[in-house]
Amino acid sequence: MFSTFYNETIRKTVIGFASLFDDVHIQRFDSAGTLKKKILVPISYAPKEKFLRMLREYPLLKGDDGDSDTHIGQILPRMGFNINSIAYDGSRKRNTILRRFVTSEPDEDTGLVKQTQSQFTEVPYNIGFNLSIATRTTDDALQIVEQILPYFTPEFTLSINYTSGFNTKIDVPIVLNDVAPEFEYEGDTSTQRNVIFNLGFTALSYVFSPIKTNKIIRTTDVTSLLSDFTAFGGISGPTGAVARSISSITGPSGASSMPPDASITTNNFIFGSITGGLSTTGGTM
Repeated sequence: MFSTFYNETIRKTVIGFASLFDDVHIQRFDSAGTLKKKILVPISYAPKEKFLRMLREYPLLKGDDGDSDTHIGQILPRMGFNINSIAYDGSRKRNTILRRFVTSEPDEDTGLVKQTQSQFTEVPYNIGFNLSIATRTTDDALQIVEQILPYFTPEFTLSINYTSGFNTKIDVPIVLNDVAPEFEYEGDTSTQRNVIFNLGFTALSYVFSPIKTNKIIRTTDVTSLLSDFTAFGGISGPTGAVARSISSITGPSGASSMPPDASITTNNFIFGSITGGLSTTGGTM
C-alpha cells in the first residue's frame, strides 16, 4: 500500500506563504520629514523565540559597547514564521477515485506514446501558520502590519504549481485569522523593550498522492461464453466458447499507433453453432 514518494506539496505551500512577505520595507525619516533610510525586513523560518533569545544571550547586540543602534539593527526588525498545525478539511473533499492523466513524450524512433502517468485527486488539508513581527519601536511594527493587512479580506489567493508534470496550478486561499500584539512593559530601564505582533494564518492547501506509470492498452481479447440464466439468477446450459473478438489499434504502416492517425482493427471468430436458424463455423469476419 505505502511506497516512497515526495511531491514537495507542503514544502511548496511553505515557500509560497513566505514569498508573500519577502518584500516588506520600513522607512525612517528625520525631523524634517525627509526619508533617511529604507530597510528591507528579513523573514526566516523560525519562531519568534529564536531571535528574541539572541537578543538576551549576546550582550553586544544590546548595545553594551555604546553603539546600540548598530548592533540591535542586525536583529530587529525581523519576521519569522512557522507551521503550527496541519488538519484534514472534509468540507473540501472530492471524489477519491478521480484521477489526472498525462501521456509521455513519443519515442524518437517509432513515434509511439509508450506510457501514461496518472495521479489520484488531491486531498484537502489546512496548514496553520504563525507569522511573528519583532521590532524595536511601535512605529516600525505598525509600518509592517499596515503593509500586510489590506491584502487579506480576510483571504489572499495564491496560485501554486504543485506537480509540474501535470500542470496542476491550484489556487490556495491564505486566510488571516487574527492579529495579536505583544508589548513588554516589565523590566528595569536597562532592559531592551521588544514590540511583537503575532499574525495567525490558515492555508487551504492540498496533499497529492504518488504518481503512477501505466502502459497504454493497444489490444483487447474478449471471449464470449454461451450460457443460460435461471429464474433465480443462476447460470445453466453449455459453457463452451461461442465467439472471440480481438481488437487492436493500428496505424497506416500496421504498427501500433495513437489517434488521430490510428484506426481500430477487429477480428471476430465464431465457433460451434447458435440455435434459432443461424449457424456459422470457424471463420474470420
